[in-house]
Amino acid sequence: MSLLAATGITKRFAGITALDDVRIAVDEGERVGLIGPNGAGKTTLFNCLLGLLRADAGTVSFDGSDITRLPAYRRARLGIGRTFQRVELFSGSSVRDHLLFAHRIRSGTGALWKDILGLGLPKPQELASCDALLESLGLEGMGGEPIETLSLGQSRLVEVARALMTQPRILLLDEPSSGLDRAETAALAGTLMRIQTDQGFGLLLVEHDVELVATFTDRTYVLDFGRLITHGPTAEVMKDPQVKTAYLGDMLVDTP
Repeated sequence: MSLLAATGITKRFAGITALDDVRIAVDEGERVGLIGPNGAGKTTLFNCLLGLLRADAGTVSFDGSDITRLPAYRRARLGIGRTFQRVELFSGSSVRDHLLFAHRIRSGTGALWKDILGLGLPKPQELASCDALLESLGLEGMGGEPIETLSLGQSRLVEVARALMTQPRILLLDEPSSGLDRAETAALAGTLMRIQTDQGFGLLLVEHDVELVATFTDRTYVLDFGRLITHGPTAEVMKDPQVKTAYLGDMLVDTP
């Protein structure tokens, strides 16, 4: 039984079929890629998995339970974490504030209005948890830093830290390399792989960076015009003629 599974997902917008009978599954501890050209339906599928969109047909299950009709916040509390394609951090707050906010949403502790107004005093154990996670991501000593002072690469890591603070069983990453140079992408991938291996959560990666997908994931799904054209071990998928035609073109990707 897969940790996260979607079957027969179909979604239409104003008569246009964005997803057509798509299926996808991610096991616990597995790293899975989702690729395809612009307009293939990757973001739409992502949002159906998260509960931000309601599919017109199909089911989504998590750990064997049907969550098709659950809202996004209830899916998050089950253990589905995410990051965003565009950095979604709050100005006027510190790095640690973002982690504390995520922790309290996940646990349901503390008054949300106090957190928003900055009146909810963190407990020593909450601070210790935040700082330990930041250290594991290479952000030690930065808990009190204003978000505005961070580089894009550091901001991406804060997003990852915020998602991990919810103790996810599966983490959905939406183009985490967007805006990063090659060195920053490699550093982020290395950090994610180490943390994911240590904690054992499943991971679904939506990416345009084919090299990152090829070196980071175990399996890959490929969408084109809303349909799943192939899936399987990443090294085999990258050699598939349909993938080269639909997405890679003449690009050659060396896979281990």
